Amino acid sequence: MSQATISQLKNHLPEMVHTVEAGQDLHITRHGKPVAVIVSLARYQQAFSAGKGIFNATLRWRQQFPDADGFSDEELEQLRDKAAHAESAVWD
Repeated sequence: MSQATISQLKNHLPEMVHTVEAGQDLHITRHGKPVAVIVSLARYQQAFSAGKGIFNATLRWRQQFPDADGFSDEELEQLRDKAAHAESAVWD
């Protein structure tokens, strides 16, 4: 995992895009707090393609059964954020 401030991103965008293209996610911070992640197009498509991943499956289940007990929006966000920070987590 690479990390950069918004200022570093502004000054070194081409190099950082090459890093992302090579398969390394780039976490962007503002005042020391994470605010965004830049991923390659391949990783983006893998993470958000229909029919893949527990996160997407959970969202589809919630849409199909809106009155069923399950994870709250906050719980889903916490699970997603926790998995995003774990290097071994895979969502598909």
